[in-house]
Amino acid sequence: MSSPKATGIAGVVTKPLKRVVNERGWLLEVQRNDDPEFIGFGQTYVTATRPGIVKAWYRHRRQIDNMAVVTGLLRVVLFDDRPDSPTCGALMELTAGHDQPTVVQIPHGVWHGFTSIGDAECLVLHLNSHPYDFAHMDEDRLPPDSPAIPYRWQVS
Repeated sequence: MSSPKATGIAGVVTKPLKRVVNERGWLLEVQRNDDPEFIGFGQTYVTATRPGIVKAWYRHRRQIDNMAVVTGLLRVVLFDDRPDSPTCGALMELTAGHDQPTVVQIPHGVWHGFTSIGDAECLVLHLNSHPYDFAHMDEDRLPPDSPAIPYRWQVS
């Protein structure tokens, strides 16, 4: 079992994942209830991100996101503008994918977005702390080119 790593943004955790490969295929263990960063979950789902598409910017008021790439390669960018955070103003960029299996845990209040790198669709497993509630959305959004976030997306 891999150990979680602290990152450049308070509360964000990344953990390399182990891929077990045999003659029949592979298994990728994403999260267990005895992992130190396990917070339980309210909803699990998979999203697909097509090449050239940027999905940004999102932040949640309560929800904690856990994301793991199943296929493809994903650029994940996070921005901390939480006024009470010791890393307020920090920007973080990381790459996760088939050859770099990683789970990324994003605390509530941290802006995040992602894009598929290369020419293949990227499938992402989301393990979120709360189920999505269409009647009471726990989400703020900004457009990908928002001047409020000091990052400019480069799509491949």
